[in-house]
Formats: sequence, structure tokens, C-alpha cells
Amino acid sequence: MSAPTYRSRLEDQALDFTVSEERRVFDGFRPLDVLTLSHEPLGDAQGARVRRELVRGGRCAVVIPYDPARDAIVVIRQFRIGAALATPHAAPLELPAGGIDEGEDPSSGAARELTEETGLVPRAVAHCFSILSTPGLTDELAMIFLAIVDTGQLSGRGGKADEDEDILAIAAPFEDLLAAVDRGAVQNGFLVAATHWFARHGRAHAKLLADSTQTD
Repeated sequence: MSAPTYRSRLEDQALDFTVSEERRVFDGFRPLDVLTLSHEPLGDAQGARVRRELVRGGRCAVVIPYDPARDAIVVIRQFRIGAALATPHAAPLELPAGGIDEGEDPSSGAARELTEETGLVPRAVAHCFSILSTPGLTDELAMIFLAIVDTGQLSGRGGKADEDEDILAIAAPFEDLLAAVDRGAVQNGFLVAATHWFARHGRAHAKLLADSTQTD
């Protein structure tokens, strides 16, 4: 076995690269660019000039809406074309999420998306961790937020009519949600990752966040 090197460390790392050409081939809800670039070699490999297609996703907020009094997380269900084409389940479970506007504070964006998709206004919001959803395909960076909510205010419906959103909001007891993830009943990557994170860290983080909203 070879000796450990800098590149064998268990961490994301920098790598020098140069983009020589960037061309937009589709400009829609998610623009598609074609890039020609070269990058610093890894190990003994030779650096190469490569062509890559990239969907521009930018930053998005994914929210874990948690009700400490009921130990429940709000999940949503809506039609998803990707799920419909790839699986038998066109109406998967997921967490409230959406793009963060240019110049918008990420926490404010998370609160906005939560309210738009569930009708709930959070008592407090805090960033937990971030995920590159599919870095070989898109530059989307998903920022995962924990929000303290009162599910007693949940109407069960959400979404913006002007964006053709038809959303069902559900208060899920956390242990039931974890069991569903463990048995493979849900496949949304953000929901699976957030549920496993919450199982290890969530209640402690939620207590600190809820306590921060208390006033004398």
C-alpha cells in the first residue's frame, strides 16, 4: 500500500483549472452551458483538455421544518417529472426547497420557500450543512436549513398558483419518517440525507435553536 498523500485526505479539495471556452446552448429555467477546460492532473495522470455540459443551478435552500412539541418534520408531496420518468412514483416525498435569489440572504430565502410551500412561518432558521446535488451535472449547491415551526398551523396545502404548484404538506412523526427512509420508501436525496443528519444531530440543534427564540 502506498504512503498517504495530500490527495488521499478525506476532504473536498481545491484543483486548479482553466476554462478556455464557455457557450450557452439553452437559456431556460435551468440554463445549460457547454465548457471547454483543462485542469491540474490528479496523481500521475496527465492534465487534459475536456468538454463538459453543465446545468446552471446556483444556490438553493432545503428546509427541515421541525416541530419540537410534536417531534414532527413537515414533508411535502408534489408531481415531479424526473421521478415520474425514472420511477413508478410521480408524487414523491421531499422537503420544502427552492432557489435562493441573487443577493438574497440564504436564511431569508429558506424561510420564504418554507412559507410558499407549506404556509408555515418559522420561529427560527439556522444553516446545518450543504450538499452538491450532482456535481458532474450541475453547479447547484443545496444549503440545508433547520427551521422551528408549529405544525398546529399547518393547513395541508401549499405552493404558488402563478407557478403551477400543487403541493400537499404533511406533518410526519420523525420516527415514522426515519423508518420510511430506512426501508427505502423514499428516494429524494435531500430528504434521505437530511433525515439521517437529523437522526444524529437534529434534536440537539433544534433545542438550541428553539431556546434562542425564548425571551424573558
